[in-house]
Amino acid sequence: MPVVFIEVVCSDAAVHRRRLEGRSRGIEGFHEPAWEAVERRREEFVPWSDDRLVLDSVIDLPSNVAAALVFLAAAS
Repeated sequence: MPVVFIEVVCSDAAVHRRRLEGRSRGIEGFHEPAWEAVERRREEFVPWSDDRLVLDSVIDLPSNVAAALVFLAAAS
């Protein structure tokens, strides 16, 4: 089976921030990042140029899952 990449983005900064600040994963030894850290990381991020599927987390989950399944089927 080939290796494929799926990138998940959030195109709405307000939604992204609200989700980030509202979550607590409770993983021992893992600190939740502050919004400022996310903004710094975004500025440093080098965009991917590899073949991949990009999913936007503001799109409903069933649509994203369907798109991922089509992408995975085409890759196999």
